[in-house]
Amino acid sequence: MTVKKTEALKSFWEKSGPVMMVVMVVLGFALGSLWSKVKYLEKGGQPGQANQANQAGQVQKPAAKYATFGAALEVYAKEIGLDEDKLVKCVESGSKKQLVEAQIGEGQSAGVQGTPGFFINGVFLGGAFPYEAFKEIIDKQLAGRVSEKIEDYSQVLQDAAKQGAFNPVPKKVEIGDAPVRGGKGQITLIEFSDFQCPFCVRVKPTVDKILSDYEGKVVLAYKHFPLTQIHANAQKAAEAAECARDQNKFWEMHDKLFETQGEWAGV
Repeated sequence: MTVKKTEALKSFWEKSGPVMMVVMVVLGFALGSLWSKVKYLEKGGQPGQANQANQAGQVQKPAAKYATFGAALEVYAKEIGLDEDKLVKCVESGSKKQLVEAQIGEGQSAGVQGTPGFFINGVFLGGAFPYEAFKEIIDKQLAGRVSEKIEDYSQVLQDAAKQGAFNPVPKKVEIGDAPVRGGKGQITLIEFSDFQCPFCVRVKPTVDKILSDYEGKVVLAYKHFPLTQIHANAQKAAEAAECARDQNKFWEMHDKLFETQGEWAGV
């Protein structure tokens, strides 16, 4: 290969790399939403009846460690110091179903269609974007350089905006009574998420790094948005986290469910 060809290829990838990254993130975010809508219509609008599928719409049944989701919960309850009987009874009662469904409604009203979906002081970012995308938005807000013009952001975010995964015009999304992490901060990061979503697991280290790097400046609020048409256990996982919250262990259950997703997602 000639030097000119090598340089041309290098230039191509330097220019197209950010675009390809955005496309992959957006596809992961959007295809889950599209597939859930299709399955919802196929099943006559009845949630939770679809076969297990990945976000590319391919039916799959990953190997699970436990026979039932309830069996997994009993183990996790012990591991994080919960009263397991109380937790299981709470989940089985369905007492948290309405709370979870209310948060789904909040997300839909704000324009969330897939997971994970974030609002950074109202600025929407949808998908498992890399740390740098979040950092750019947060740094602008901390520096008082907030802009509603797409062209004032990096090429990555401009490309994301074209795909509907970024909107610099803030929306009013309230924390309400959602659990928070990080204490008080100048920046509110509201996450709409699904414990069974593989992309939500992928973005968790990024969120953890944000809370660490911006300690005292960013507060995270978690809201449920289970994609029940493709994630059979997502609704009950959300309810389990809320039941754990009754015992002051929401974040412990939050972390445990994401860390062990592969153990229970396929049951």
